[in-house]
Amino acid sequence: MRIVLDLQGAQTESRFRGIGRYSLSLAMAIARNNQDHEVIILLNGQFVDVVEPIRAAFDGLVSQDNVRVWYGPAPVAECLPGNDWRRQAAELIREAYIATLQPDVVHISSLFEGTADDAVTTIGGYTKGIPTLVTLYDLIPLMNAKDYLDPHPVFKKYYLNKIESLKNAQGWLGISESASLEGMSILGLPAEKLTTISTAADAIFAPADLCPEEAFLLLEKFSIRSPFVLYTGGADARKNLDRMIQAYAQLPKALRGAHQLVLAGKMPTQVIARLRDHASRLGLHEGEVVFTGYVTDQELIALYSLCKAFIFPSWHEGFGLPALEAMCCGAPVIGSNTSSVPEVIGFPEALFDPLNVMDMESKLNKVLSDETFRKQLIGHGKRQAKEFSWDRTARLALGAFERAVESRRGGRLPTSDEILIALQGDIASIGDTLPTYEDIKQCASAIARNFQPNRAKRLFIDISQLVHVDSKSGIQRVVRSILKELLESPPSGFVSEPIYATMDSIGYRYAREFISNNFPEHSAAGEVGDSAIEYGSGDVFLGLDLQHHVVIRQQAAHQEMRNSGVRVYFVVYDLLPVVMPEVFRDFISALHNEWLEAISRNDGLLCISHAVAEDMRQWLETHPVERHRPLQISWFHLGADVENSVPTKGLPDDAADALAKFKACPTFLSVGTIEPRKGHDQTLKAFERLWSEGVEANLVLVGQAGWNVDELINDITQHELLGKRLFWLKGISDEYLEKIYQNATCLVFSSKGEGFGLPLIEAARFGLPIIARDIPVFKEIAEDNAHYFDGNNPEDLSEEIKAWLALRASGSHPSSLNMRWLTWKQSAQQLTKLLVPKGGDSCSAPQGSTAGILNRS
Repeated sequence: MRIVLDLQGAQTESRFRGIGRYSLSLAMAIARNNQDHEVIILLNGQFVDVVEPIRAAFDGLVSQDNVRVWYGPAPVAECLPGNDWRRQAAELIREAYIATLQPDVVHISSLFEGTADDAVTTIGGYTKGIPTLVTLYDLIPLMNAKDYLDPHPVFKKYYLNKIESLKNAQGWLGISESASLEGMSILGLPAEKLTTISTAADAIFAPADLCPEEAFLLLEKFSIRSPFVLYTGGADARKNLDRMIQAYAQLPKALRGAHQLVLAGKMPTQVIARLRDHASRLGLHEGEVVFTGYVTDQELIALYSLCKAFIFPSWHEGFGLPALEAMCCGAPVIGSNTSSVPEVIGFPEALFDPLNVMDMESKLNKVLSDETFRKQLIGHGKRQAKEFSWDRTARLALGAFERAVESRRGGRLPTSDEILIALQGDIASIGDTLPTYEDIKQCASAIARNFQPNRAKRLFIDISQLVHVDSKSGIQRVVRSILKELLESPPSGFVSEPIYATMDSIGYRYAREFISNNFPEHSAAGEVGDSAIEYGSGDVFLGLDLQHHVVIRQQAAHQEMRNSGVRVYFVVYDLLPVVMPEVFRDFISALHNEWLEAISRNDGLLCISHAVAEDMRQWLETHPVERHRPLQISWFHLGADVENSVPTKGLPDDAADALAKFKACPTFLSVGTIEPRKGHDQTLKAFERLWSEGVEANLVLVGQAGWNVDELINDITQHELLGKRLFWLKGISDEYLEKIYQNATCLVFSSKGEGFGLPLIEAARFGLPIIARDIPVFKEIAEDNAHYFDGNNPEDLSEEIKAWLALRASGSHPSSLNMRWLTWKQSAQQLTKLLVPKGGDSCSAPQGSTAGILNRS
């Protein structure tokens, strides 16, 4: 049985009320008790900020691919003018979307949504042949029309329309016997299709274990200085707060003086002002009645646990969840003897007539002054709370679903293509008002997002920097290399799609022009133009390139993708700007921090070394990012085969002469952008010491000029040995660099910080020995296959170079031939396994998952 659970009741403002908590808790319990049924969670994409928390709630209960998000035009609020056309279109789109899911049964957790927001709930249309069941909370507005409907004609029309829609359901789930009886007696709902499933309190509601200091601070926060009577809940007329305050005011003066009445939870300001005035007119002094305002769940649990008594005076409830929550926390509970409240409390001696102030005062007096009665209530409450279970409620709901499916009339349901054709015609036929161009555009966009044709999943590869300019940095070499491999060998079941974004607008575009120009063999026929990408559940986004500003700008696009079921990952090359801010330009550290914060809001970070992964974890410890699901932090290693990295080509005219000079005597090669952290200044000064001592050696610097190195660049360009013993090659091709590796004697890597150290494995690829600074990431990559040095002074390096030359003369210097390295194909395979592990779903590994090194050559 495929069950679709419409959870808009957990997305709207109802999420701050009992309905939202009920909707989410019931759905989670159904998922836990699904008995091999397939559960699909249906969410409304207009509630952008609520999708991820709900996805997190179901993580591990249902596949993330079964959390489905549909989109429609907006705004559609039914009680606001000007929304009729869009709302009708959104209703049709939602029904069509549900129908294409081909469910056996649909459950709407809260039908009465969409008065002033973009929720859309209807029964019928394309889902007419599919059993739809609705949770029945209460009929309070209908049964008390003079208070709830008559003063508000627009809301009255909305509510009565929803009542008619409610009657069209094929089954109803009452949250209490009282609610079910209302459905039968007021609406004439058939008893055989009405199932009382009850409710339960969330597992977090249990007696709070507070130390005296914690209790004191909490009570002090809310100005509670005496034993107190607690109320929490709404503030509308049926909650009966005026009579509750009056009953409290009529307590014996001494008893009242020893206690306070606390109303916990958010209430409208005007309501609080009116109730304060009411209390004052009854002779209550300031401080005798306390309004806490908003309280967190943990604060509410603590107040339940600390109160002298809990009172629930409502004269009409669908269930009365606060009374159950209070009993779960060990509070003695008294409440009204009407509607569903007696079912919840289950103890006649604890009940009073909510319309009789004297009766309420008498019960309040007894619970505050009779310790035996109070203990009796506490003991009963603990036993009574155990009678309510979400698992039991879920099993009752599942039974109702099964019966509805069994009684469904036969007949062929329309295909997805038929539904889509009908949808387009029905939208065109909406005739009450005319749509605007924007309305039509929104509908077209929603239809395109909701009803994507069956296709392979997409691996979107962000190349936002490379698509505009190849800066020939180490990162760009990685991007080119990994991109090539992922284009040639995408994950099984996926198609690789290079994409990019700019600062001009929110959203990503296909990089088709770039692919056509650079990888024509992967340019798909008929696909032209860099149009906006289309994505769906199960796709994967890989932030392969490094473009700080674009990523920060596109955070809303990343959230939209994740809401739609796309897994979003970013490659982390290093954290050096935040670990070593002193060697970067002033603004880089702050920018890198902002970028790290932005990418840490997504599904996973794929670091290019274990060292970077450790730096990332440490950064998150001191810069925690609010999130709802665990962040995957994994690592992989880079490749070394330059010939398979989409190498740039071309040799300068003097290449042969230069290579001959490098071959003629020991040549030490340094590869990397000339910037402060790379240690070029120490390297140059070390070789000046060697040259002054008569050591015959060349120093070849390969890399562009960076920042904050003007003095060093001047020293290089004005050096008396430039072109003789000192060589600076900037902006050279990969082809030329490969030949230099082949003709050099040793790689000198003096960098004080790297994310990986690509030159290390490139050197090993050509069997080139290595002298490297002793830092963790170099030890991770080169292990015992390099000669290491410590210290920042020129002599620290020059002495080690002389020591290395002596070892070389005796043939005992460390060799890089045994160093482990990957091809770019193997590197991409490591990355792919982190993105899409065996089984096809994107990775959900916890922090600390790792990838080893695959090849030794």
